[in-house]
Amino acid sequence: MSMEIIKLNIEGMSCVNCARAIEIGLKELKGVGKVRVNFELGRAEVEIDPSLLSEEDIKEVIESLGYRVVSVKAPKSFEGPILILCLGASLTIVVLMFLPVPYNHFWQFVLTTLVQVIGGLKFYRGAYHALRVGIGNMDVLVSLGVTSAYLYSVLAWLKVLPGEPFFETSAFLITFVRLGKYLEERSKGKALSLLKDLFALQSSKVTVITPKGEKEVLVKDLLPGDIILLKPGDVVPIDAKIMEGSVSVNESLITGESLPVLKKVGDPMVSGSIVLDGVVKLEVERLVQQSFLAQLLKQVEEAISFKPKMQRLADKISHYFVQTVVLVALLVFLFWFFSTHDILKSFNFTLAVLVISCPCAFGIAIPLALSMGLLRCYRLGVVVKNPEAFERAQKIKAILLDKTGTLTLGKPEVIHLNSNLEEKKLLDLAFALASLSKHPYAKAIAEYAKGRGAERVHSFKEIKEIPGLGIKADSYFLGRSEETEGVVLKDGDTLLGEFFLEDPLRDEAKDVIEFLQAKKIEVFLLSGDASSRVEKVAKLLGIKQYFGKVKPEGKLAKLKEIEAKLGPTAMVGDGLNDAPALAQASLSFVMGEGMDLSKRVGDVILLSGIKGLKNFFIFAEKTSQRVKQNLFWAFIYNLLGIPVAAGVFSHYGIYLKPELAGLMMVFSSLSVVLNSIRK
Repeated sequence: MSMEIIKLNIEGMSCVNCARAIEIGLKELKGVGKVRVNFELGRAEVEIDPSLLSEEDIKEVIESLGYRVVSVKAPKSFEGPILILCLGASLTIVVLMFLPVPYNHFWQFVLTTLVQVIGGLKFYRGAYHALRVGIGNMDVLVSLGVTSAYLYSVLAWLKVLPGEPFFETSAFLITFVRLGKYLEERSKGKALSLLKDLFALQSSKVTVITPKGEKEVLVKDLLPGDIILLKPGDVVPIDAKIMEGSVSVNESLITGESLPVLKKVGDPMVSGSIVLDGVVKLEVERLVQQSFLAQLLKQVEEAISFKPKMQRLADKISHYFVQTVVLVALLVFLFWFFSTHDILKSFNFTLAVLVISCPCAFGIAIPLALSMGLLRCYRLGVVVKNPEAFERAQKIKAILLDKTGTLTLGKPEVIHLNSNLEEKKLLDLAFALASLSKHPYAKAIAEYAKGRGAERVHSFKEIKEIPGLGIKADSYFLGRSEETEGVVLKDGDTLLGEFFLEDPLRDEAKDVIEFLQAKKIEVFLLSGDASSRVEKVAKLLGIKQYFGKVKPEGKLAKLKEIEAKLGPTAMVGDGLNDAPALAQASLSFVMGEGMDLSKRVGDVILLSGIKGLKNFFIFAEKTSQRVKQNLFWAFIYNLLGIPVAAGVFSHYGIYLKPELAGLMMVFSSLSVVLNSIRK
């Protein structure tokens, strides 16, 4: 069975339990595999069997649950006008309460009904569809509260029930909740706008130059070889190379650096770059789904959709919390009614409990803080593949660093050559062998040989790359040796030549080491390079513990040894020779040399180089603090708010009117949002 993955943009979700309702509704369909609905981004990823279901079937189910599947450019929202209507009607009701207007209660009834129908429809629809799949969410509690207040007021106005109507309660409840959600969505939307814009880019159009002239084509329909035209302000939508023109681009999405980079004919243009000035024609090099931007967005979406253990527990509590609140509200009503026989007081306390207990703040406390932490890292060239890395970072006691390409630029240069052969023959042979490997030293030797006229005149039958050592082809070997600090070229046991290389340190390496040491993290340098070169680098950077000539399996053994002695240990490497140690480490970082993210292992990819390591630890600490702060305030809010709303302190004159409880509920969610997005 061949499964197909479809991705959709969804509007209308009011809390994380709405996303849960959609997931449950879709999973009931025959032919649906994995379902992931992301509340923060408003996106769904659904795995379907195309022989049983189509994208239209999935859209139909989502919309039958009361939500909207929208295109990238969503239709105009009526949220603003509806909010103004509700606010105007509610304020008019308050004015009518104090003015001797004829048919006063009738006009209050008309205005409240208007708010109830137009402003409350959103909550009723959400509650209905949530209950259909057995989920309790914010809409359920709000609908119960406003309906109860409205019906009581109508019956009191008609003299069916004792007491005076309080139409303002129902109207203000709807108005305050809508206002809060509107402000919440605007704040959250602004914070996540970069990601939403990048997702939208893949469904946008671009100008393609054809023999018949220019035409607009969807980015997803571009093919390798197509020629596209970009102007200042355009985002490069797909990986391509420059055919004509030169431009300055901002590659901060890839490198974390916002300084302009000059690109000319023949240079690659990586998707996600922004054209700052100039007009350029590009030749598309790969399909959109294979581009760097598509890979990055896939990593982003998977990371944001990933639910750590704490979040899964919070979602479960949020679900059952609604049911508990309904039961508590019923008990509050019964208690006050039988103890005071005051139905109005009983109703007010019950409504206050229902409204103030909405678990919105609790539901978004973790995912929004994590999403913002992930986004801030991405903006600085740090791709966090697993958000649990934020929590693990707080426990790290030691960190192991590779040398070549990690602390150094990974662009070594040959500074000297000793040859026991005619130099041209040696360079031809070295060029042929070095071209078989992607190791930085091999690339440097190949470039050195080619620059001195080397030609590819050799071919080999048996080729084997030995991780951490070098390349063996037939009887020849190019790589490290126990006897020398250089890279040797041998034929069997016969030394043919020796290359001596230097790899400059990264400018930011020393600052990162000092930062880690200030955090009381033990720093170790492990490298397969010669011990003397490793010692030199370690002393320049202030690293006291270092080991040279360490093979990949030796790095793994050293990691286990250090972890057993000091505790959770992180590993930073290039993802090739360091793969065993990276897989074993409590937290793994991979240098992001190159643009193929799909082949990168590890928890975190450092596209911006070693400086990304410092940025990650800074944001990991901030994000963990925000999660704890959000959970604390959401929990304390309900812990203190529910007893007050239930009238426990009413004998002391401390109580909450239902509409004020609604306002407090709104501000609790808004406070979590603002705490998550603040710098």
